[in-house]
Amino acid sequence: MHIYLKLLAVSCIWGGTFIATRIAAQQLEPFAGAFLRFAFASLGLVALMLLRKRPWPRPDRRGWVLHLVLALSGIIGYNFFFFSALKILPASRASLLVALNPVMVLFATALFFGEKLRWQQVLGGLIALFGAVVVIARGELGALFDHFGTGELLALGCPATWAVYTLVSRQISPMQTPLATTALVCLLGTAGLFPLALWEGLPLTTLPPEVWVALAYLGLLGTVLGFIWYTEGIRAIGTTRTAIFNNLVPVFGVLLSVLLLKETVSWVVLLGGLLVVLGVAVINVAPFGKPQ
Repeated sequence: MHIYLKLLAVSCIWGGTFIATRIAAQQLEPFAGAFLRFAFASLGLVALMLLRKRPWPRPDRRGWVLHLVLALSGIIGYNFFFFSALKILPASRASLLVALNPVMVLFATALFFGEKLRWQQVLGGLIALFGAVVVIARGELGALFDHFGTGELLALGCPATWAVYTLVSRQISPMQTPLATTALVCLLGTAGLFPLALWEGLPLTTLPPEVWVALAYLGLLGTVLGFIWYTEGIRAIGTTRTAIFNNLVPVFGVLLSVLLLKETVSWVVLLGGLLVVLGVAVINVAPFGKPQ
């Protein structure tokens, strides 16, 4: 399959994770759902490591701390917010808010690492943030806080924890392959989620078949296959061009929510979502320009 078709498929798969999580979250508590998702993902990643005969990472003490922080932020924290938000919010609305991931990473990088931002990046970030405000307010900007509830707050926890994950991942040794890092972090996250899932309750024998399908989709397609093809994209066409395909994730998220879950989305919310996508696109294209 051509690399651009693979990246398009990844965008569609990741858009579908909102639908799958929405289905699973109606039957499972957040930690239980996240644990089962990453149990599937860990099995797939370990199998992939064995098939490709990749060496397992051997981090030093600092490396173990970094991997644990990655597991806490990107696996446990992110998925707690992801499942919790989708227990409350429609999948279409959540996908538009979680699309702020790159914006949070951009501003966090500038704040904590002192990286200078190009004017295009600042502009794109502001456009995306304004779009998120429109989505949250449902077009009624004067009544923003009337529409800002628990679900919206939980959804915004996803970009916040993902920014932590992204910034910490920069500190991991470049000698370590992305596959090895992801596999180890997934195993640590799954182990950390297990006692939390037991505390919430794991109703394994009473889950309907569609929930198991949704969890397998999240773990094997959303995590394992998505990782493989996305990494192939970075190697084939570069990080910046690959990242542009992330802009299609909320688009597929909304389309699939309407088609599969029969959700309705107002034109004002769609406009806000388009602004988020446009802002992120401007950010991703910015590196092609000259630093200001």
